[in-house]
Amino acid sequence: MWFTKTPGIGGRIRQRIEDFKVEEIAKPSPPGDEYTIFWLEKFNWDSHRAVGAIAHALHVSAKRLGTAGTKDRRAVTKQRVSVWKIEPEQLERLHIRDMKLYDFSKSAERINLGDLEGNRFVIIIRDINLDKDDIEKLLKKIFSEMADGIPNIFGSQRFGDVRAVTADVGRAIMKGDFEGALKIYLAKAFEAEPEDSKNARNYLAEHWGSREAYLEALRMFPERLHYERTMLDALSKTPTDFAGAFRRLPKRLRKMFINALQAEIFNEAVQWYIERHKPVQQDVPLVGHDTELDDKNPIHKKIMEIMTERVIEKEDFKLPRSPELATTGSKRQMLLMPKGLKIIDISDDDFNEGKRKATIAFELPAGAYATVVLAEVMKVEKQDAPPTL
Repeated sequence: MWFTKTPGIGGRIRQRIEDFKVEEIAKPSPPGDEYTIFWLEKFNWDSHRAVGAIAHALHVSAKRLGTAGTKDRRAVTKQRVSVWKIEPEQLERLHIRDMKLYDFSKSAERINLGDLEGNRFVIIIRDINLDKDDIEKLLKKIFSEMADGIPNIFGSQRFGDVRAVTADVGRAIMKGDFEGALKIYLAKAFEAEPEDSKNARNYLAEHWGSREAYLEALRMFPERLHYERTMLDALSKTPTDFAGAFRRLPKRLRKMFINALQAEIFNEAVQWYIERHKPVQQDVPLVGHDTELDDKNPIHKKIMEIMTERVIEKEDFKLPRSPELATTGSKRQMLLMPKGLKIIDISDDDFNEGKRKATIAFELPAGAYATVVLAEVMKVEKQDAPPTL
């Protein structure tokens, strides 16, 4: 399951939201007047909802704002944001809970997905049942092993931490089964999710199909589940327009379901390859409709086998029933080389009596996942725990 051989330190992450800090390593923006660029620091907000909240406060479309990447909700994050035709003074007047907007400048260009060098992480691992010297020795050995690279797989956030449904939804969309996609997204309950949402999903699964069921589910779904409520509202008005209800989600979120399916294929192929071959740094396809695969290349051949097992063809990524979600292929490196791995502090854990905490820092390139690094450091079956506010 893990790539490095040294035993992990155990423990858990995100016991407190502020234990997980992420800051973008930004690319410079060209000077100009079209866009205002600013830093957004947020606590317990995911990027999509944060952008939506800023747009709502400005009374403009969220399409006018741009970000370089999606940041976790359960973290303190700093990222750059661009907004079209809004002056810094308008942004300075905004007051949104658990957000800070600052360091405003003007630019000629919008910030788009991928417009960053990478991310810098400072993470506290708590509840460690080892003494300080043992933690330090293990961390130094693991950091040394990781210097040559670890599998650059997608972390659990890409698939859903509590509700791992995104790839399944993507598969249904790809086949034009919008009702199936909605049933998975809205009505599939998971044991680890809160009781109120679990009850609402179970009710919907049992009563799926009528306007009355969608109205009752809309009443039951908690306010925090904005996207689910938006789709249920659409279904309550037109109960058989499943494609229309799905399109009530922002395009960037709908595209993430397809991206999750790409990631699932990538992860399986990379893990298969590393179990059977000496890993070397190489580009691995993220399959899209224009990807060229060579059956003489072992990992390409494995990708083809995975797609056959899932009854997926390259052409399916054109999504003829949702052409706005058509997805081209790209490449991702097989190995991840974390930079700047260091121990900041090891001390008694103030939230878990008799245990230790370790604060570590590292940098990753854009698109890489800190949870993949943390899995090697901790070596526990489940790395994530619900945060304590």
